[in-house]
Amino acid sequence: MKKIGSFFFTFIPFLLALVFQYLAMFFVMGVTLFYEHIRYIFSSNRIYADLWNKTLDLWSTTRVNTLIMIVFSLLCIGAFGFWYHAGYNGIYLIHPRKVFHPLSIVGIILLVPGTQCLSTYLVSFTASLFPQWMKAYEKLMESTGINSGLTVSMFFYSILLAPIGEELLFRGVTMHQAKRVFPFWAANIMQALLFGLFHMNMIQGIYAFFLGMVLGYICEKGCSIYQSILFHMMFNFWGTIISGILPTGNSTLFFVLYFATGVICTFSGLILFRFGTNRLAQKQAAPLYLENTGYDTFYPSN
Repeated sequence: MKKIGSFFFTFIPFLLALVFQYLAMFFVMGVTLFYEHIRYIFSSNRIYADLWNKTLDLWSTTRVNTLIMIVFSLLCIGAFGFWYHAGYNGIYLIHPRKVFHPLSIVGIILLVPGTQCLSTYLVSFTASLFPQWMKAYEKLMESTGINSGLTVSMFFYSILLAPIGEELLFRGVTMHQAKRVFPFWAANIMQALLFGLFHMNMIQGIYAFFLGMVLGYICEKGCSIYQSILFHMMFNFWGTIISGILPTGNSTLFFVLYFATGVICTFSGLILFRFGTNRLAQKQAAPLYLENTGYDTFYPSN
């Protein structure tokens, strides 16, 4: 009976995050409405219809959408950061040398282009089977203004805030709660499914599930949420900045080489990451490191 309760409790962080999305939206909309109302009071042209039209136009801008996402991420970082610390003994103020091994960092660096290549093929394959999903995804990107250009606030959100908030939500709280009911492999699938579902469209959801599986593996085998946060930040940086300046091609040879690069980088990255985390675990297990190891107080499953 206790396991059943723990199973259903696994969905609470996901549902709470949805509530946070609405709270962030209503908060930002309320602030912008108040701002426009103040401008209306001190304006010489006091036409109420103009006030409402300007407010509606402001709500549909990229600036407001980005602000909503920033407020949402801050809510997630605060709430799920505290939950992770209090409920799952997450440790934050630790020395990087007690979390990262040089080889594990190299492995994460290799995993970024590898998983980016493979996720690109996954999205392309899905879009070829279900073109209506891709059209819906492109329409969503246009409506949010993401395709209109990268702003400083969008960069700040996508590279810094979103990875921290999402890792605390899905790998920090959700996966740890799921591990109280399931073995790691099942808990990882569950949190990755919720991570994909959270993106609210099929195209993003499919590659978010793939990414969530990798992030869960990194967090578990690396024994620290800092490992998955670092990978998530680098993955978003690559997708936001690097991918836009890389050369592209339409030839068969290009696609073959692109796919081969993804496979090689992914598998070599996983090998180096695992080797580095094992070396670090052996070092932490030595008598001189038995106290204050800096781990997030959970251990990798074999």
